[in-house]
Amino acid sequence: MLLCRRLLPRVHTPIRVYAQQSIGSQIHGKAISRSRLANVTVHNALSETVDLAPMLHCTSRVEKELLERIACISTWLPSQVPKKSAQVEKTVEALPDPFAAYAELRAQDRTLAASLPLPILVALSEKATKHGLSTIVDGIVTDLLDGIITTSNRQLRVATALLSATHHDQPILDKQKIHTLLILLCQLDALSELSSANISALVKCVVDNPGIDPYDTKTMDILFPIFHQSLTNKFAPKGAKSMSYRPPGDVFIAFGLIHKLIIFDRDRHALQLFQTLTETCHIPVEAFTGVYHTSAKDNNFSFVVRSTLVRACLHWGWYHRALDIVVSAIRTHVTADIALTELALSTLHLALHNASTNHFKHCTWLICHLINSAGSVIVPDSMVRLFYDKAMHLQDGPSAEILYKNTQSPRVIRRAKYPLPRGYSLTWLMNHLTITSHNVHLARTLAKQVIDEMEPIPVQDRAHFITLAASHGFSSSARTLWERYSVGKDREAVLGNASLMLRMVSVFSKLIYRTKAEIEEPTSSQDEASLSTLNERQKLLEHLLQFAELVVGAFRMSKSPLEETSHYDLSSLARAYIALGRVSEGLDMLKVLLRRYEIPDLYDINIALSAMAELHPKKAVGILKKMVARGIHPDAVTFGTIIHHSILHGEMRLAGYLIGRAKELGCEELSAKTTSSLIRASVNADGAPKSVLKENLRRAWEIIQSGDVSSVVHTPNTGKYCIFASLRLDDPVMAFKFWEMLVKEKTEWGDRKQVFQRRLIADMIQRHCQEGALSRSRGRQMLAQLRERRVLL
Repeated sequence: MLLCRRLLPRVHTPIRVYAQQSIGSQIHGKAISRSRLANVTVHNALSETVDLAPMLHCTSRVEKELLERIACISTWLPSQVPKKSAQVEKTVEALPDPFAAYAELRAQDRTLAASLPLPILVALSEKATKHGLSTIVDGIVTDLLDGIITTSNRQLRVATALLSATHHDQPILDKQKIHTLLILLCQLDALSELSSANISALVKCVVDNPGIDPYDTKTMDILFPIFHQSLTNKFAPKGAKSMSYRPPGDVFIAFGLIHKLIIFDRDRHALQLFQTLTETCHIPVEAFTGVYHTSAKDNNFSFVVRSTLVRACLHWGWYHRALDIVVSAIRTHVTADIALTELALSTLHLALHNASTNHFKHCTWLICHLINSAGSVIVPDSMVRLFYDKAMHLQDGPSAEILYKNTQSPRVIRRAKYPLPRGYSLTWLMNHLTITSHNVHLARTLAKQVIDEMEPIPVQDRAHFITLAASHGFSSSARTLWERYSVGKDREAVLGNASLMLRMVSVFSKLIYRTKAEIEEPTSSQDEASLSTLNERQKLLEHLLQFAELVVGAFRMSKSPLEETSHYDLSSLARAYIALGRVSEGLDMLKVLLRRYEIPDLYDINIALSAMAELHPKKAVGILKKMVARGIHPDAVTFGTIIHHSILHGEMRLAGYLIGRAKELGCEELSAKTTSSLIRASVNADGAPKSVLKENLRRAWEIIQSGDVSSVVHTPNTGKYCIFASLRLDDPVMAFKFWEMLVKEKTEWGDRKQVFQRRLIADMIQRHCQEGALSRSRGRQMLAQLRERRVLL
């Protein structure tokens, strides 16, 4: 034997290639040698000898060429063909050779195409199904069902080839075709020709279908006996071997199939499969120990089987399968018993610990269902916090937002008070609500709830959380949190944060400016009420100024002495002083940099320009021109700052000049804040013709549609300006579009301003429908979204 082993590698085994030598030089339209052809076709060679001589003798020259190209199916490789599992081929030109040749031949003569040698027809069927070429598959199936492919042997082989390729990828055959092919095999008494892998793949297609298809039921009536028989000999080991045992894939499919059979009202089949899995020890004894008892009016069989399956899934670590069964059971209203709710809670707890991105949506639906369901069952606080932590881990902000929105609904609050996220997930949720989804109402609610419930914010996140609140206008919440965390041993994390200080100064400087304007506005009467209101405004102004000074003073104190303060902190101080109107003190901070022989960067220049642009935009433009002349290239922030203040001063021509100059200097993309200012100014141009305003509104819609949904352009405040501009143009459809994209689901529904906006839009919709300018169906759709009742005559 040792001698033979040494000689075995020297034995030459010839490779037989059953392809026509005359056509072996065509693979993907390239010429290759016969030796390379032999290597390429080792794996893809036809299993039978192909003889095309009789067909070539009786056909035309064009058909001969097509037949020769089709015969290359044995050597066709999919490397140059993109995967089309989710797309459908529509044109012959998009098909690769030899499939294009087959489609062309079939278009000329279906009988000739159906009479191709059986190995070629089988190869066409397998590879077309595997690689998603629906044009070819549809043609072969049609010829097969129409009887053009004759003889039972050919029909059997082609049908088996079409069904056997479904397990490679997402099957291209629809449910009806699969069922029809299975019926054909039943008529030929040839279901045994399908391998166990093919049967399992077909059953898996049924199990994985989230909906209910009538052809799924018919398909399972055919496949169930074979699939069930394949499981009878697969026993789970006992003893020590069971510790490392993992059930095969067929068992995993069988668990889902039992659940599907119950939905299909095939309880007898479900019970047979359930008993088989129990006998083979794949449903362990432990799964029966916690069977709950439901009331007599409930479907006990369905619940007992499903609950046992769920516990068996948890035993094997199939958390996602258990979750799918529970969710489907609840959605199909199997039972409203408390037992199902308790089972759902236990399943959800384990599923959350092991949830993946794809299955986390099921967890979201289930926990929201449990929270909103009537009854005495309350989701534990630990599970709610676990959900938030898992959502942060998976970066699934929308799911966390959905849960928080559900917990804050009045109906849920009357039943139970659910906790906030804890730790880092709290700031993560706030960041998602403010930056990503722009749900201002929920973000404001979260900030207020953190204050009311004294929810602790991690030291590392305190400054960022307060910054988010301040930057989105939650001045009262931001002030309360700043005052709460500006004392104690960790106060430096808040007092010494430059970004937080700037945001606080920014929001309170706007309040100061607005309060001053209200005080300086002349009153129509000097009665006692107006005088008391004026005194209240004066006191409010004093409090606002004192708090702003406190924030800046605390930051400066934490960074003293100034000579040792970092460049960035000094620039931030300068910017804060300028925002409060103390320009000289702001410039003093920049002088400290110059005394230290530090060269001011573009950020410092922008700070100085913002101070000048706030008072005199034209002078700021003059400095900008000198910068460009001396070789200093301003950035988008430089232009955006001056454009913003030019718009506030009503200098629209100056803003237009700056936009053009920015493009000339390569600043194509201005900041989102500048874009938002431009949109507001363009749709509120007083005295502009309606044609100009309409064009501006159209451009604003294009910008909003094409922009990043997380930018400040996509805010309810921008939507407010666009809605009123649309109403001024007597265009309720455009007003509704802006409301739907920028306001809906992002503000409190009962807010007075939002109620007023919805009523204005609804009134105009009603008038346009009555005048015939708007169809009633479209009007009803928009009114339904607005939740406004109007009579459309």
